[in-house]
Amino acid sequence: MLNSRQKQIAQYLAEAKYAKAEQLAAMFDVSLETIRRDLLELERNSSVKKIRGGAVYNTTRAKELEFEKKMANNQQGKYAIARIALEYINDGDAIAMNNGAATLALAKCMQNVRNGLTVVTNSPDIAMILSENESNQVYVSSGYLRKHNKSLIGSMCNECIGNFRVDKTILSVDGISMADGVTEYNTEEAATLRKMVEIGHTIMLLCEFSKFQEVAFNRVCSARQVSYVFTDWNVPAKEAKAWNDIGVKILSSPQRQTAYPAAETAALG
Repeated sequence: MLNSRQKQIAQYLAEAKYAKAEQLAAMFDVSLETIRRDLLELERNSSVKKIRGGAVYNTTRAKELEFEKKMANNQQGKYAIARIALEYINDGDAIAMNNGAATLALAKCMQNVRNGLTVVTNSPDIAMILSENESNQVYVSSGYLRKHNKSLIGSMCNECIGNFRVDKTILSVDGISMADGVTEYNTEEAATLRKMVEIGHTIMLLCEFSKFQEVAFNRVCSARQVSYVFTDWNVPAKEAKAWNDIGVKILSSPQRQTAYPAAETAALG
C-alpha cells in the first residue's frame, strides 16, 4: 500500500515524466535515502520506473495497471460476451485459451455444458476450472508465472504451446483495430499470444468495445487473421459492417442483461 507521499511522487512523475532523486528529496523535504526507498516501492506497485539517479514515468506499465483494474470491472458484461462466444464452441473441440477476465468467464460458462474438450492454456486458473469436468483434457504450458495476472509466459511457455494444433484459439486482448490489428501491452505476453494464433485454425477474440481502436505496444496479428470478435452492445452497426467487410464477424451481446446468479458472477473475479 502506497503512503501519501509516494502517491504524490507518482502523480508528479506522471506529469513531469522524469525527476532526479535529489530533486524529489528537496521537494518533499525528506532524506535522499527515504526517496530511494519510496522509488523502490513505487517501482513494485505503480507506474514508476527507478533509474540511475532518479525515476521516470513508465507509460507501458501504467497501461498495464489500468488494464488490471478493468479486469475487475463489469463482470456481468464480460459474462454476457462469454455466453455469446459459448455458442461457437462445440463438444470435442481442441482449443487454446490465454489468461484474461473474458476468457476466464468463458471457461466458467463452458465448465459443465461443453464436454470432451482438449484445452491448451497459459492460465492456471482456466486450467483448474475446465479440468473439473472430467471429460476434458487440459494441458497447461510451462513458463514463468507473471504475478500480477497469474499467466505463464516466456520461451518455455511458447515452445510448449508450439507443440499443439487446435481448432480454435480464443484470446482476451488489450487492443484491436483494423489498421494495427490485435495488440498487447506486455512484450512476453504478446509473444505467447502470437504462438497461440500460429497453432489455431480459427481465431476468436473476446473484448469489450472499449478495446476497439486501442493500440497497445506489441502487435499480435493482423485484423484479417481474426475470424470472430465477441463484444458488447456498444459496437455501432457501421463499425461492425466495416469488420464484416474484411471477413471478420462481429457478434455482440444484447444490451439488456438479466441478473446473474451471485455464484456465477463471483466466479469471474
